Amino acid sequence: MRQHLPIPKIIAHRGASAYAPENTLAAFKRAYELGATAVEFDVMLSAEGKPFVIHDETLPRTTNGMGIVGEVSNDYLASLDAGAWFSKRFIGEGIPAFDMLVSWLLQHKMVANIEIKPCFTSHDTVIKTVDAILAVLDKMPNLKLLLSSFDYDALLYCHQVAPQYPLGVLFHEWDDEWCEKAKAVDAYSVHFNQAILTKARVAMVKQAGFQVYSYTVNSQRRAKKLFSWGVDAVFSDYPDLLSEPRP
Repeated sequence: MRQHLPIPKIIAHRGASAYAPENTLAAFKRAYELGATAVEFDVMLSAEGKPFVIHDETLPRTTNGMGIVGEVSNDYLASLDAGAWFSKRFIGEGIPAFDMLVSWLLQHKMVANIEIKPCFTSHDTVIKTVDAILAVLDKMPNLKLLLSSFDYDALLYCHQVAPQYPLGVLFHEWDDEWCEKAKAVDAYSVHFNQAILTKARVAMVKQAGFQVYSYTVNSQRRAKKLFSWGVDAVFSDYPDLLSEPRP
């Protein structure tokens, strides 16, 4: 078993995304201000192969851009406004370059859960995405991190070429082969959609020796229930979820 990662009970989901536009530096800064010590975010490549921090494969929901992330240039992605959709307060907030965000997280001693998101499902795109992420991380050896993905091929490849990095396997729906898949990549943790978890399932995963994380949990009552079942951490848009109830 790898050395235990300093993962808190609450992992800030795409930063403090209830308070600031998701996956922007403003959201990560707000998470830090609220006391978060770990953040989760998504990384995808531009057409030129540069990793950016963004969740959707298409641009319109969270930016003023059009098109598909993997089909547009670095300059185009860097020019977009990723904050105005959330609030006028965040007009001008950009899509962070992955290397810039990693440097900021390292400076602020935060743990990073980096979700690997190949924009396309082709084997070539999977390899390029993992390689580009690893190329940045290899220059930041002191960053405490966990790599996760829904793309199992990405995890298999990552385990093959960079076994030193802890991995988390993501499941949106229950998969009876979860244990075989987690063991095949020597996973540190298994991450589940909260809706598919039961007390018995959590116990089964814990008994197999894995950390159990759950997403996306924005109810304090639900978080406490999951913790009572043995869930180790939850991803929340509210990094202050365990604080006194918000007015």
